[in-house]
Amino acid sequence: MGKKIYEKSLGYSLLRFWTDAFIRGSYRRVRYLGLKKIPSEGAVIYAPNHCDALMDPLAVLAMSRRRKVFVARADVFRNPKVASILNYLKIMPINRRRDGLKNMYKAEETIEKSIEVLASGCHFCIMPEGTHCPMHGLLPIGKGVARIALGTYQATGGDRPVWIVPIGLEYGDFFRYRGTLLAQVGEPIDATAYIQAHPELNDHDLMQGLRALLTEKLSETISCVRDEAHYEAIWELAKIASGRIPALRMKQRLEANRSAIARIEAFGAAQPEAAAALYESALAFRHERRAARISLHSLHRQHPLRAALWNTLLCLVSLPLFAACALASLPVWLTAEKIAGRIKDAAFRNTARMGTSLVLWTLLYIIETILLFCFLPGYWALAAALLLLPAPMVSYDFFELWRVTASHWRSLTRRGAAVRRQYDSLKTKIDTL
Repeated sequence: MGKKIYEKSLGYSLLRFWTDAFIRGSYRRVRYLGLKKIPSEGAVIYAPNHCDALMDPLAVLAMSRRRKVFVARADVFRNPKVASILNYLKIMPINRRRDGLKNMYKAEETIEKSIEVLASGCHFCIMPEGTHCPMHGLLPIGKGVARIALGTYQATGGDRPVWIVPIGLEYGDFFRYRGTLLAQVGEPIDATAYIQAHPELNDHDLMQGLRALLTEKLSETISCVRDEAHYEAIWELAKIASGRIPALRMKQRLEANRSAIARIEAFGAAQPEAAAALYESALAFRHERRAARISLHSLHRQHPLRAALWNTLLCLVSLPLFAACALASLPVWLTAEKIAGRIKDAAFRNTARMGTSLVLWTLLYIIETILLFCFLPGYWALAAALLLLPAPMVSYDFFELWRVTASHWRSLTRRGAAVRRQYDSLKTKIDTL
């Protein structure tokens, strides 16, 4: 009889160290907040928002060394070899209604396995929205997380607490590699206490109540635009309002985004006609800014010429290091970009970049390190090996530095000046709301 998915594995544990390093290396900065809120006892179900494809569960995986089992949509398990690999990685399938009614009976099997995982003391992670959407908001919370919580409570007879832990994942950019990630643990929901406090409710109503609670707690941890009809305009305005807060001060920027969204949506409800004009201006600005290839990052700068000169100097000074790292890792980032470019769903591209880097750079780095020690004295070889260790990440950072620097210079052109006037006008309007 094979090992259970939640049981310890030496090979998996060793792989985790290296994998976690690459997950964290996918970002310029990762910050986890509220980890002490995670209950130390009872059945723990992680429930993160789902906005960046497989990077979301990977972010939860790297959150701690605690054993975790995940679920993924059932269709990716159709290939037996892929299914075997995913099972080794402690990922099990879950069927959704969209997978067909004939497969829904298998969902009950998933629920039973999930309860078994939780009973073993292993933590469990499910994406409660059911599918990913690269937007700052929440899709309707599905039944799965509530069914697992209720089933675990019933299986244990209420003898141990069952917790649903909301985790808000806030990305600096969904589509750019080596951005920022803020993962914030919200207030855990004691499903056992909730169920025991409502003996008059049937299972359906209990699950509805848990889903509503999770929606509330999860929305408190992220930037959440509720007005979907005007999402693009509201998010552009929110970024204008918060943009002068440095990107690495993620918590402060999140709070500023939440405050701006609340003000803008309140304005939209109170003065719909004036808000419609503001939204139209925001979309026109967004179109012109993108056509001019000017980043908001450039427009946030109060001294754009100084920023352009400084970034240019950084590009020149770091060019030798970049050249060495880019050449050493050329097969890695070139392959990663080719694979990412073929993926239609842009939300999966960073996952492809991370996975490609993990596999190819591991192999290539071992080969290059051996060659260094074959042809260089020991100390020089060791120094070169350490210098090249983050080579793919350094390469991506330089590409981003070059992109932003070019944007800074474009913002100084006549067209850039016109875009900046639009920016200043919109910022003034937002600040007065």
